[in-house]
Amino acid sequence: MSRRIFLEIDDAGSDRAGLSAISRILAAGPAVDGVSILAAGPFAAEACELAACSGLSVSVHLNCAEPPFLSCREFPRASSIALAPSRYLPAIEREWRLQIERLTALGAKPSGIDSHRHLHHLPGLAGLSIRLAKEYGIGRMRTAVLPDRLSRFPSGLVLDALGRRLRKLASGAGLESPVAMAGFGAAGRLSREYLERLRLPEGIVELVAHPSAVAIWSPGQPAELDLLTSDWFREWKSGS
Repeated sequence: MSRRIFLEIDDAGSDRAGLSAISRILAAGPAVDGVSILAAGPFAAEACELAACSGLSVSVHLNCAEPPFLSCREFPRASSIALAPSRYLPAIEREWRLQIERLTALGAKPSGIDSHRHLHHLPGLAGLSIRLAKEYGIGRMRTAVLPDRLSRFPSGLVLDALGRRLRKLASGAGLESPVAMAGFGAAGRLSREYLERLRLPEGIVELVAHPSAVAIWSPGQPAELDLLTSDWFREWKSGS
């Protein structure tokens, strides 16, 4: 089995600078494969249009972590949801359904499902995310099996364990998922040094990135954009 890097840009639709970054990567050459779109983001329609015009795959970036939302003003903290998932599950399901349906109403045909802050990995939400994927005909799910799980101890270890659990559940439900997800240990600050240190398994590896033309939530986002538009990155991606 050969290795393939699937580059997915997260948080698409949240701001104009992120869309500009995606356009710049596309203009530099064949590097990006898909976008994960925040359905309630102010630029969700533009993100859907960009994906359609560029032939990029679309994932639903399910969100119950940070506003704006489609059904309410805010949700409780992730820690509260994890401690009492049954209490919040109906409200989260209503919001996530609205997010999936908004993207389809905007003309997108989502082929993947993931979530903001990786919250669909939580035991209380994993089953819901699988059920929604099956119901809406979405065949691929992000599962955070981390090749860099030690880089943010202990959060990396926890997410890796949840990712392995979710991958088994998703596979049992007939959903596809990558063998690994890279980028967690360098979110918003991907670098050549980080990528060169990775030891990636054979199969499809999802590389999650957050490039931006200006720094939005990390000062490293513009440098990440420079990396993803470089000749070095395209050679690394095609040869890895």
